[in-house]
Amino acid sequence: MYPHRSMSVAVLGGGVSGLAAAHYLKLVNPTSQVILLEASHRLGGWIKSTTFDDGITYEEGPRTLRVVGNAGANTLVLAESLGLTEKIIKVDYSHPSAKNRMIRVDGQLHKLPNSLKTALKKLPPFSKPLAISALSDFRAKKVHNTDESLYSFVNRRFGSEVAKYAIDPLARGVFAGNARELSVKSLAKRLHEVEQSHGSVLLGMFRDRKNSEKSDPELLKSELVQKARSEKWAVWSLKGGLETLVTTLAQKVEDSGVDILRNTPVTNIWQSGPKLIVGTDKKQIEVDRVISCLPSNHLSSALEHTHKNLFKLLKSIPYATVGVVTLEYPGQLLKEVAFGYLVPSSEPCKVLGVIFDTCTFPQGNRTIFTVMMGGYWFKEFFGENPSQESLLDLAQSEVRKMLKINELPVRFSVNILRDCIPQYVVGHSEAVYNARRLIKEQNIPLTLAGNSYDGVGVNDAIMSAKRAVLSQ
Repeated sequence: MYPHRSMSVAVLGGGVSGLAAAHYLKLVNPTSQVILLEASHRLGGWIKSTTFDDGITYEEGPRTLRVVGNAGANTLVLAESLGLTEKIIKVDYSHPSAKNRMIRVDGQLHKLPNSLKTALKKLPPFSKPLAISALSDFRAKKVHNTDESLYSFVNRRFGSEVAKYAIDPLARGVFAGNARELSVKSLAKRLHEVEQSHGSVLLGMFRDRKNSEKSDPELLKSELVQKARSEKWAVWSLKGGLETLVTTLAQKVEDSGVDILRNTPVTNIWQSGPKLIVGTDKKQIEVDRVISCLPSNHLSSALEHTHKNLFKLLKSIPYATVGVVTLEYPGQLLKEVAFGYLVPSSEPCKVLGVIFDTCTFPQGNRTIFTVMMGGYWFKEFFGENPSQESLLDLAQSEVRKMLKINELPVRFSVNILRDCIPQYVVGHSEAVYNARRLIKEQNIPLTLAGNSYDGVGVNDAIMSAKRAVLSQ
């Protein structure tokens, strides 16, 4: 932990992880001199909520936060400390949008099993009950490895249908990625570890249950965490969208004395004795320590000429670009309430999935969808610079075909989120470990945090920032 003296720290990146890092720095050491550098004119990174004059809110990026785990509890504690408790809107596990999730196969929408009862039934497109597929784990042979693709792992342990119809679309919906390249060690570390230790995922989870993540007792003291757990919240958001968290956190950070410089991209970073100098297009800033919450590809560019090996490791992390189209229609147009549906990569479709936004969070007498497209396949499907009209046409065509909504939307938005989701491909954990080891060996006063390294979700990014502060 930082000693209680006036240490100067530069936080790079004004997304949610950068803001969280600045917040925790001031909590740990109120006398520290903290400066936060953001390349753009706004804070929050990919969290962006737009509220129109009539009060309707669209989310361009993340739209819900989960409650589970220490990372989920930690974000609730943060929200509580920022005075946001009364602005929370929550969905519990009994809500249809939490239970009903679908996949699109052969032009039809199919509900995924969501209970023991449905797991014991044969539901299309699966040729046998999911519970039977799960039992395959007991017969599967253990393969000794340090990492493998998520698809390969699930295919070995639970069969091709689970890999094809459950894991593949999940990877597309959560990571906008290709399950055949994403790392099981990075994204499902616990499953990989118990297989390597016990030869079976299910048996290993049972035998090794004492080593599962323990709840942080400090986080459990929070009244909001207790309430969320007792009421069995599945996800939550905030009135005005998730950007409410960002704007409130940013105000708190500025009020605590952090100097926030917008429109200040970092151009290079180099050492000067025990300190680091951060170069921008405006000035050079000398500090005792840097916490970088920049995307790894942006940080690598700033290190290219001063730390070649670190540059190469950070540059090796790929990113996915996602097209996001929001469509709004008058009236309640869906026959059944659900979270939405995902599309496996085996389908001849450029759409990754469709989220039924107003099923989760109703906004009056209207139906709002978010259509996600591209991801890992964005350039292959759309080229370098597709027009907004082409993405809008595709989104409307998808809704028309699959949901039988033929009318035109009364309002829409189209956004291309370039390089928005880091891809944790096979070997990701090793690359991150080697980068952090190199920083330590070379005594560089730099700490890596954010969704490039420790999980792509908002909860993960905030927890990564907190750990970066507390690890010093």
